[in-house]
Amino acid sequence: MTVSKVDHDYNERELKMLEVLLLNLAAHANMLITKGNMMFNPLEKNEDDLFRFQFAWQKSLSEEQYKDFIESVEKKYNTALMMSTIENVRIYFQ
Repeated sequence: MTVSKVDHDYNERELKMLEVLLLNLAAHANMLITKGNMMFNPLEKNEDDLFRFQFAWQKSLSEEQYKDFIESVEKKYNTALMMSTIENVRIYFQ
């Protein structure tokens, strides 16, 4: 999963705080949907990336669970970013 914003000017501290927020929101969505453990693997960020992680589960999710997880994460991220007045953000699921 990648969250990016072209030409952002956030410093390291702000990016770390945003990363913690987004990880916590993903963890909350995971517990609501799968009720199981999820691992977070950080990936190398590109210049415009605010957040870039691979999420992994011990057991594969069903297609329905994965769809529900993505919908939940997108809603949570969009709400948090809007409330933080962070605009023009792209969220990618690979």
